[in-house]
Amino acid sequence: MDKKHNDQLLTRAIEVAAKVHSNQKRKSTDIPYIVHPFEIAMILQRNGIEDEEVLAAGILHDTLEDGDLKPSYLETHFSKRVKELVLQASEELEGREDRPWKERKLHTIETIRGLDPEGKLVVCADKLSNGRSMIRDYHELGEGLWNRFNAGYEDQKWYYRELVSALEDLKEYPMHRELSEIVEELFSEETNRKD
Repeated sequence: MDKKHNDQLLTRAIEVAAKVHSNQKRKSTDIPYIVHPFEIAMILQRNGIEDEEVLAAGILHDTLEDGDLKPSYLETHFSKRVKELVLQASEELEGREDRPWKERKLHTIETIRGLDPEGKLVVCADKLSNGRSMIRDYHELGEGLWNRFNAGYEDQKWYYRELVSALEDLKEYPMHRELSEIVEELFSEETNRKD
């Protein structure tokens, strides 16, 4: 791919993500949702990822899960690889709303363990962006943070620790180290938090 095509790919990804997320906010905040996909692309770049399809997948990672796009749209308008990376970063879409939270998260963790390295990079950047948001909100809200989620403190602790473990292959990347540190700070035993 030439540089011009690469730039166009990222521009199209930004345009599509901005449209899909145009009326969405980050959970229980007034922050426009599009900040999250942009942060993921920045995290990937700061970790040395220059592959535009991986960056585009980071920007588009929630367009299937939280938008009304279909996988075929991503393949037609981007590439098969972008579509596959977005699917890898998405929860299983079929019947998602009908399954209990813990069952969905167990499936997510097992799926992450089997992903190719590029899929894990997108997932790690996504989870780090979420973790950064959680730690900022925890410093502001304290224990009230856990009321924002479908699952409480103990379930979130289990989930995030399992995520760090499932992404262990990336331990040489600064983003994995930062995610590990955030998870430790949020869920350290000394704080002895309860739901």
